Amino acid sequence: MAQPDSDGKPAQRAEAPLVAFEGVTKRFPGVVANDSVDLTLEAGEIHALIGENGAGKSTLMRVLYGLYPPDGGRILVRGEEVRITSPRIALSHGIGMVHQHFMLVDRFTVAENIILGAEGGTVIDVGRAGRSIGDLATTYGFSITPSKRVEDLSVGEQQRVEILKALYRGVDLLILDEPTAVLTPQEASDLFGNLRNLKADGKTIVFISHKLDEVLDIADRITVLRRGKVIGATRPAETTKSKLAEMMVGRPVLFQLDKPDTDSDLDSAGPLLEVENVSLAGRLEGVTLSVAGGEILGIAGVEGNGQLELAEVLIGLRSPDSGTVRIEGTDVTGRSVAGVRKQGVGYVPEDRHNRGLVLD
Repeated sequence: MAQPDSDGKPAQRAEAPLVAFEGVTKRFPGVVANDSVDLTLEAGEIHALIGENGAGKSTLMRVLYGLYPPDGGRILVRGEEVRITSPRIALSHGIGMVHQHFMLVDRFTVAENIILGAEGGTVIDVGRAGRSIGDLATTYGFSITPSKRVEDLSVGEQQRVEILKALYRGVDLLILDEPTAVLTPQEASDLFGNLRNLKADGKTIVFISHKLDEVLDIADRITVLRRGKVIGATRPAETTKSKLAEMMVGRPVLFQLDKPDTDSDLDSAGPLLEVENVSLAGRLEGVTLSVAGGEILGIAGVEGNGQLELAEVLIGLRSPDSGTVRIEGTDVTGRSVAGVRKQGVGYVPEDRHNRGLVLD
C-alpha cells in the first residue's frame, strides 16, 4: 500500500502506467464488444491495438475517450481511478482521439477548425492562434498551412489537422483509429515520422490497426484483441507477422498467394481500358496506358502528381484537354459520369464520406 505524502494523501506509485484498464467490459444488445479487458498504456510509447474487424479495438478506445460508458471494470489515469463520461472530460485528463472518419468543417480554415471549441473566450484572435498552430506543426514536423481551407486539403493533410487539433488541447495520449486506412504509402511514411517525433517528446500513441507490417514497423508494444478479449501482448522484436495474424484469427494465415501466369491470356483478350495521350491543365501530360480484362494495374506516385485527376478523367468527373479514353473499344472521352458508368465502370473515391456517400 502506498504511504501518505506530506499532505496526508496516498502517494501515487512511481511505476503507475499512464492509463490502465482493469476488467473493462462493454456490451451492446446481443454482443459483448469488450470482455473484461486488462490493458496498460505507458508514457512515451507507441502501443498498437490490433485485431480483426469487430474485435473491439475501436470500442475500447471510445470507452476511454468518453464516447461509450463501460458496463464493468474501471479505468485508471496516472494511478487514479477516473470516470470519463464525455470527450471533454477525456481531454481534461490529457486524452485525445483522431477518428477514422474526420470531424472537420470543410469551409473553415485549418486554424479555425483547430481552435473550434477551445477558443478561450468571446474574442478570438485567429491570427495569433494561427501562429501558435504553425509553431506546433513545426515542432512535430507537420507540413500544414493554418490559413488554408480544409475543403482544399488532401485526406492526409486533413488527418494532420485532426492530430494538431488534439495536440493544441495539450493531450499526452493520442488515440489513432485506423490512421493509415485512407493514406497513400508516402503519406503513411510521413505520418510515422510525425508519430516518432511525438513519442520523442514523451507523448503516448495508441495505434489501432490490422495492417501488420505497419504495426511491426511503428509499435513499441502490441496488444491483440479477438472477439472482445485480450489474446496476448508482445513486442515487435519478439514476434512475427504470421504469429500476430494467428493470434488475431485463431488459426494459421496464408500471406503469399501464387498467381498463375496469365500474360498470354491477357494478350489474347485485348485491352478493356485504353488511355491515349491524355492531358489535363498541367496535372496530366500525355498519359498512355491500357488494362486488360482480369488484370490489376497499379498506379504509383507521391501525392499530388495526377493520380486523383487521372481517376476523375476515367470516371467522367473531369474532361481531358486532349487525348482519348476507350472502354472495350468505345470512346468515352468527355462523357458524363452516368455515361461512363453505363459502360460498366465503377469508382471508389479516396474520400468515401465526402465524395462517395450521402450521409445526411
